[in-house]
Amino acid sequence: MNGRRVNRLFRRGGWSLALLGVGLWLAPTRLAAQAPASIFDEDPATLTAPPIPDRIEGFNRALFKVNDGLYKVTLRPISKVYGAVVPAPVRRGVGRFFHNLAYPTRLVGNLFEGKVGAAGTETARFVVNTVTSLGFVATADHFPKLKERPSDLGLAFGAWGMGHGTYVVLPLLGPSSLRDGVGLGLSGYFLDPVRYLQEWEYRAVGTGLEIVNASPEQMRAYDQLKAGSIDAYVALRDAYSAQRSRRTPPAAGQTPAASAVPAAAASTPPP
Repeated sequence: MNGRRVNRLFRRGGWSLALLGVGLWLAPTRLAAQAPASIFDEDPATLTAPPIPDRIEGFNRALFKVNDGLYKVTLRPISKVYGAVVPAPVRRGVGRFFHNLAYPTRLVGNLFEGKVGAAGTETARFVVNTVTSLGFVATADHFPKLKERPSDLGLAFGAWGMGHGTYVVLPLLGPSSLRDGVGLGLSGYFLDPVRYLQEWEYRAVGTGLEIVNASPEQMRAYDQLKAGSIDAYVALRDAYSAQRSRRTPPAAGQTPAASAVPAAAASTPPP
């Protein structure tokens, strides 16, 4: 009897274990999954604030190379198989589902920023999308008054006047900053609905599916960025800085114009 139970558990958890491994090893899309736009779409020339200081560049570059190697042998081949098997419309629907599921992060972020109206809009969007399609279709986008109000804990900390500290490359996760990394960790621990599933196998499946589903587009954009840049590390760092500066409100007493820097100053020349 015990042997049969073990076998059933093993069969049920086989794919979950595999996806858990994917979630732990192949998580560069986790950050992007919380935002509607990818950092790969950002133009560093639009930077409206000083770039995030890179105080530990040597360490960051080493981690960037490690991550790049892991993506090459793991996420890239998986993304190619998944992209070939699962049609793009299905991937977009699954991506919208997980984006809708990240509503608690946007809600709390907006509330912490003091944007009560934006928090209400996000709540309305979540209800509309969930009721009409369980989040697989962004139905709320058809209503002009329900335009998405992106936010997260990192942006909320920025609204409180907290600086980035330093740019950091997170193992497997990729570009971030000290401030945004703390916000990501807190939101992932307290605000991610998947974490509250009772069975760890289901949590693993949810996390793994979110990552793998986004991987075809993310890896394609990542490869294009590498191919079109002299220094991929600098390009990715500046793209991340551009995205976060565009979404972070200026500190008290500071206007965007006062904090603007020339585009040339926003990039560090390759060594």
